[in-house]
Amino acid sequence: MKRILFIAVILLFAARGYAQKDSTFYKHEVRASFGDALVYTYVMDGSIVSSSISVAYFYRPLDWLWIGANFVNYFGETLRYEVREYFPDGRFRDFTRTKIRYSGAIAPEIRFSYLNRKKAILYCGLSAGIGLEDGYDSRELKYPQPFPYIHCTLFGFSCNFGQNKKGFLGGEIGIGYKSTLSIHGGYRF
Repeated sequence: MKRILFIAVILLFAARGYAQKDSTFYKHEVRASFGDALVYTYVMDGSIVSSSISVAYFYRPLDWLWIGANFVNYFGETLRYEVREYFPDGRFRDFTRTKIRYSGAIAPEIRFSYLNRKKAILYCGLSAGIGLEDGYDSRELKYPQPFPYIHCTLFGFSCNFGQNKKGFLGGEIGIGYKSTLSIHGGYRF
């Protein structure tokens, strides 16, 4: 049993080293992405689905670690009801309706790549920060209002192209305010 466990650990480390082997190790990355903001709209109780555009910069100190920051901008009008009165028969009446015009967030992000190849990179990541939303004031709510920004990228990929594989296109699946599904493109140097 010990021998099998020892061999499994050795194979795991060998596989990790093989997966991280990359002949094009660039330290800087700039990217722009477009995605849906379904979680943001759902949490804010919106009636119109918003979209998000984000711009990010990453620095890569190790071949598997990326550290950076992103700016996320939400657009689309989101309606939010602040005061609601419920009646015994199940009906309700809204007293205040607020329209959000703009939301944006700046947040640091950390990303872990678990497959680095010349043509593709697979990764996951975590981002957290604070955002601001601006809208039309009501009696109960005055804008701008801060909100907590959290996003977890469950699966992300980028396909590298170009003569030196510096350009890339890709996508992400995540949970949080940034997007549920997004596409991105960028440049590494």
